[in-house]
Amino acid sequence: MVRKVKISVSGYLKDHMSLFVFVSVLFMIGVLFGAIVVGALADSQVQSLHDALKGFFQALNMEQTGTTPSEIAWHSAAGFLKTTGMLWILGLSIIGLPVIVILIFIKGFMIGFTVGVVVSQFQAKGILFALAAVLPQNLIYIPALLVCGVAGISFSLALVKSRFGHEQPVLRMSAGTMLYRNFLSYTGLVATVAMAMILAAFVEGYLSPALMRAVIPHL
Repeated sequence: MVRKVKISVSGYLKDHMSLFVFVSVLFMIGVLFGAIVVGALADSQVQSLHDALKGFFQALNMEQTGTTPSEIAWHSAAGFLKTTGMLWILGLSIIGLPVIVILIFIKGFMIGFTVGVVVSQFQAKGILFALAAVLPQNLIYIPALLVCGVAGISFSLALVKSRFGHEQPVLRMSAGTMLYRNFLSYTGLVATVAMAMILAAFVEGYLSPALMRAVIPHL
């Protein structure tokens, strides 16, 4: 069973390697732009961010954030699953393809901006906090997001080929059957991604706050 899964995953990666490269580069460009934008903020905006971060650190260090790990986890899970569901829906339409590309870029931008804000305020020490706050859940979230994005783009491209292809009627029927099978595989893959997203949310709710509390005294 494990061997079949490994073969299946290996085959999927090989068949969609170009899309994985494209989506990964797109995401990294988003991260880079997010970090660059931080440097372009006005002094008043920087000060506002600094005050907000300082207040958050104080509340977190005193464990007075007003939310429990469970609440953080389920709130994050709701957001992650919303993103997953959106990508799945977008992949079911031809016009959803460019929106998936934009969404992947925006997610990278948000992470880059978040890390950039912390590092800009606390310099080298900020890197330590950024790793504690952002890295644990994103070790799961980012690969899951990229897989979901690739799956959505791939299915959307299959729809384009099915819609605008010029096959003979018999071949068109066969293509329709193949498209239905692809839909089932696509939906199953997204469902697996959704479970990974929930795991990432619980890491964010339980592990990340503990790591942040451990790092705060060193800032």
